[in-house]
Amino acid sequence: MTLYSKASTKENIETIKGSYDESKEWKYDPKGYFLIKVDKEKKLIEVGYCRGNNVVEKIITGKNPQEVYYTILRLGLISTIQHGCYLGKELTKAAFAIKNNLEYIQDDEGIITF
Repeated sequence: MTLYSKASTKENIETIKGSYDESKEWKYDPKGYFLIKVDKEKKLIEVGYCRGNNVVEKIITGKNPQEVYYTILRLGLISTIQHGCYLGKELTKAAFAIKNNLEYIQDDEGIITF
């Protein structure tokens, strides 16, 4: 049984290898950025919203990634799709760290590999 066994597929499906070049593809979100950490005791994800110089203007907390990123979306704190994707990745890593009692360090790929 394959991953797509229940899906209907074309016969000659094009397979595309993913790639990413940070120097060419990453763009700063003009609305700001987020500093992410976990509170292990409370089992919360904490996200500080900054517009510059690491000055936190808002703190969003949640028990899971969805609580945090839907709040960020409702507040209109991001303006790029790639920033939303990045947040989803980092918030998932933070939740994984809480669940498995691991250290979470933002932008550190060592905690989890998919």
